[in-house]
Amino acid sequence: MRNGILSRRGTVRAQRGFARLALLGLVFSGEPARAQTPDKSAESLDVGVGPVGGASVTGPAIADYRSKHFLVHTDLASAGAAALLERLEATLAVVVQYWGRPCRAPIECYVVKDLAVWPDSALPHPLARVLVGGIGGATVVHSQRTGKRLTRRPEVYVCDRPGIAEHESVHAYCTLAFGACGPDWYREGMADMAYYRRRGERDVRLPAETLASLKQGKPRTLHEIVNKGQFTGALSKSVDSLLVKHESLQSSPGHTGQPKNVPLEAWLPEHAADVKTARESYLWSWALCHMLCENPNYADRFRALGQGYLTGREATFEQAFGPMEREICFEYDLFLKHVEQGYRVDLCVWDWNKPSVSAAERAAVVANIRAARGYQASGLKVRAGEEIAYAATGNWTLGDGGEALSADGDRERQGRLVGVVLDQYRLGEPFELGSRGTFKAPGAGKLYLRCLDAWNSLADNQGAISVRLSRP
Repeated sequence: MRNGILSRRGTVRAQRGFARLALLGLVFSGEPARAQTPDKSAESLDVGVGPVGGASVTGPAIADYRSKHFLVHTDLASAGAAALLERLEATLAVVVQYWGRPCRAPIECYVVKDLAVWPDSALPHPLARVLVGGIGGATVVHSQRTGKRLTRRPEVYVCDRPGIAEHESVHAYCTLAFGACGPDWYREGMADMAYYRRRGERDVRLPAETLASLKQGKPRTLHEIVNKGQFTGALSKSVDSLLVKHESLQSSPGHTGQPKNVPLEAWLPEHAADVKTARESYLWSWALCHMLCENPNYADRFRALGQGYLTGREATFEQAFGPMEREICFEYDLFLKHVEQGYRVDLCVWDWNKPSVSAAERAAVVANIRAARGYQASGLKVRAGEEIAYAATGNWTLGDGGEALSADGDRERQGRLVGVVLDQYRLGEPFELGSRGTFKAPGAGKLYLRCLDAWNSLADNQGAISVRLSRP
């Protein structure tokens, strides 16, 4: 990044007369951009960065800031604009690496802290005030056809709440790189995932209120998410009706003077229900996309499915994952059940393809169980009530620098060897084992084992224990 400020906005941008504009990825902040108080919980997600040089902006001035891939018009102070550009570039790097195409042109963004200081002439789109102050943010796509060539130019309008500009920048990138963004659940889920993953971590890191909504809300099933359709449809109609009404007034015979933006007051309270519904859909879309991206059982197929969505190839979720549907539903449901800050999907993956034998078929089965994993296939099939002997050797540790523990665990029983039986995607109740003994299988199915620890604390565990399973 060079100088933070390239130029003060001293010219009037009179870009009017839009024909029909596509609104992509409406993002909802839930609060207007007029004299907003920054969201402290969301700010905690960001890596602090200093100002990038150039003059600082004080007061309500609107200035232009530029980085390698972004041109940002904003009333943020220079330090805030610099931090925003850092987050935008980090988010873009995630999607460029994931989808494998460079960003073909700079992405232009209007990031608003206080709508009151923005004259209509500084907001080119007539609905800018509604998009920013009423909804929170949106990407507007200008399309122009020259002969057989269709050019799409995205324009981002957002409030300054952290995460919204980054989310919309993903839609803008997809428009420039592919000309498409995929179905609603995919594009919105992936846009949120890119922002949360921008620092390279694989664990769950969500604002506290977002995680609470995920855990307390009624879970949406895989089919409800994938087959939802356009969940921003009602809101898009409301926005479109405001634009049509505005254009009609501007072209009326009695209208004189400079064109004006639709005032924020035009965004009425009855739209709140549509905003709430769409915001909830974004959350569940993120949950499914995160699980499929991070789970090695499905990550490759999910990437290929996304490439099909973006490049216009015939692609459906059923075609990509039909044979794996029950496995995905099982792992997705467990993800929603156990998700907390720090949860790692890749460490909680289930071993579906490991072969299993019964105790009658083999004298003994030996399983190597890692501490930094969830349930792992033991290789043993059991019958309900069947008695099995086990002997565990070795040590593991919970957390960096933790004491070496046997399969008996510590005084609070953390680090203890535990088992569970899985039968036809039905999971039984976990039961404790230890270093040595026998147990009666609580049901028929495949035996899975793990080191007892909080589901969001597995990443820093170390070591493994060897477990020998046989008839008594």
